[in-house]
Amino acid sequence: MDEYLEYLKVVKKRSERTLYQYRSILREFTRFEPVTPETWKEYLNTISKNTPATQRNKLVVVKNYLNWKADRGLLNIEERFWNEAEPPRHTVLPKAIELDEVRRIIEACDNSLYRAIFKVLANTGMRVSEIVNLSVHDISVNETARIRIKGKGNKERIINISKELVEELMNSGFFEKKPSVRSIQRAVKRYARKAGIKKKVTPHIFRHSFAVALIERGVPLNKIQALLGHANISTTSIYLKIASEGIEIPKII
Repeated sequence: MDEYLEYLKVVKKRSERTLYQYRSILREFTRFEPVTPETWKEYLNTISKNTPATQRNKLVVVKNYLNWKADRGLLNIEERFWNEAEPPRHTVLPKAIELDEVRRIIEACDNSLYRAIFKVLANTGMRVSEIVNLSVHDISVNETARIRIKGKGNKERIINISKELVEELMNSGFFEKKPSVRSIQRAVKRYARKAGIKKKVTPHIFRHSFAVALIERGVPLNKIQALLGHANISTTSIYLKIASEGIEIPKII
């Protein structure tokens, strides 16, 4: 297992967060090694108690691990029976809020720092972890303003942003007193309540609403995928379902 994790780190350039998740999943799986058709069935039965999303994640990690070992002759097995296992197909639609509610949260925010953060999240679709990791060196302003975002798996993407929004973020003191992910989560909940929004609101809902807004405006799915930093376009396509359910978003804030 350690050799495989080292391979992921050095060769595949996986992030520390990804490696931590892989290590946790593989440690659980070691109880079922050496892998045989019987122990594999036991493992599948064990993870069946998890949510569909967790099952899918674990299967991807373990199957990749076993295939890596098989490719290197580390398993005394001729048939890769584990590849026949299919994760449960249960799609949970992301939650989005209407653009008017996004505006209300921003208008209810009387803190210049969090107000700037909310506006950036709403206009870029960034993950809260991505904005927290943002450096002043990731922003360039010439004829247009751009942000370099370090996403999941250390993958980078570039997105355009208004100069006014960059100036607001800089003037808010964001880079001098950058808040934590938890602080932003609490702030979103606090100002959502202040705005009279009863539904559960997290920073990630800004990202979902951004994606739906782009779909409503007719932006091609592959471009939305690039903006959101999704590795697989099937993840992005989930928002087509939300858009078809009538959330009217005329424009991004």
